Amino acid sequence: MQRTRYAQRHSFTLLRPWLGAVLCATILVTPAGAQSTTAPSIGAGGPDTAGLRSIEAQVVQIRGLQPLAEPDLRVLDHDSLHAYLADQFQQDYLPSERESDQKELVALGLIKPTDDLVQIQLDLLSDQVVGVYDSDAKSMFVLADPGAFGPSERLTYAHEFDHALQDQHYDLNRIAPKHPDSNDHSLAVHAVIEGDAVMLQTLWAQANLSQDDLIQLARGSGGGDDTLARVPLVVRAELLFPYIDGYNFVRRTYQQSSNSYAAVNDLLQDPPESTAQVLHPDKYLNHVHPVAVQLASPAAQLGPDWRQVGSGVLGELDTRTLLEQWGSSHTDAVRVAAGWSGDQWQLVEKDGRSAIVLRSTWETPAAASDFFSAYARGLRTRFDSAIIDESSATRQALTTPVAATDLRVQGSDVLTVIAFDRDTANAIVDAVTVSAP
Repeated sequence: MQRTRYAQRHSFTLLRPWLGAVLCATILVTPAGAQSTTAPSIGAGGPDTAGLRSIEAQVVQIRGLQPLAEPDLRVLDHDSLHAYLADQFQQDYLPSERESDQKELVALGLIKPTDDLVQIQLDLLSDQVVGVYDSDAKSMFVLADPGAFGPSERLTYAHEFDHALQDQHYDLNRIAPKHPDSNDHSLAVHAVIEGDAVMLQTLWAQANLSQDDLIQLARGSGGGDDTLARVPLVVRAELLFPYIDGYNFVRRTYQQSSNSYAAVNDLLQDPPESTAQVLHPDKYLNHVHPVAVQLASPAAQLGPDWRQVGSGVLGELDTRTLLEQWGSSHTDAVRVAAGWSGDQWQLVEKDGRSAIVLRSTWETPAAASDFFSAYARGLRTRFDSAIIDESSATRQALTTPVAATDLRVQGSDVLTVIAFDRDTANAIVDAVTVSAP
């Protein structure tokens, strides 16, 4: 079964330095009409109800969706929120999903063999998340210091209340299941969910936070925190995608419909199918669907000692990240990955040693050739001491004492195999090409 990373399972609010800076830069240039809402105070029973109802009414006015029920709010300190996130992590991230994600990213060279993807994600969530909407419990969890419910907490409440409205009207568990078939599809759906909430919180802050509130917000979200910068590129890219690219995608839709949230509602009813449709909105508008690439199971062909650990769709975003990880400039990686049409990967294992095969299809033979050339350079960078068995316009094969690669382009298709020895790489190529349609 195809898997997805854990960060795409929940509706989080992230208040990192970049978000505070972008939000404040957006709002401070147009301060007219900004006002200070009454900050709900926190007593023994939590924030005062009147203040919360005021924020809810403001969100409803902007968003145009009426609440169908009153969601539960739980205000937590950092330790309690961390404990909640860790508990949800254990429940929702299955052992098979953890194994597949870890070994896939190691096989592609997107994380180091010594990296612990589970711990990286747990640490990142603990450090970056300031709010969560739980679509199972129908509850909002907001991080707040004892006795304080200031601009950051009010902004987070507006964001999470928008998630509650989304859930009540469009059923987040239906459009964004916790165990989806494709990581790429899940990222695309969450780009709409989070893009909507980020735009809502921006519009809410512009109308309801004072200059002093914004300055306090900017100070609170600034500083020298570099936790996000230290995590592997693929983890950072996937975490930020719904909030940055999703926001741009939703904002574009909103603006092109004369600032109508009805168009955003349409996105929730019919979400994009791939990160490619989010990165290139015209593909969504023109119904350019990702190609469902077929890939025969190499484990079934290789024998009973082999097992399939996982499979999935890399997608345009992670393809771009893969190229950038191994030497392409960001500009070149964006350009090359833009030709992506579809892919399928499978990770197989024998005696604890893993191999991965990826078949991708591209918009044109020229786009496939561009990817082949860029990724061939990346593989040479990754395996810089390898013996070059072949390097031609259509095939590159590299061999090291512990790895063997085979990269082939034919028309609009590219086949990639990364195995632990040459015989295994050859066997996998034979298994997936002989059985190919």
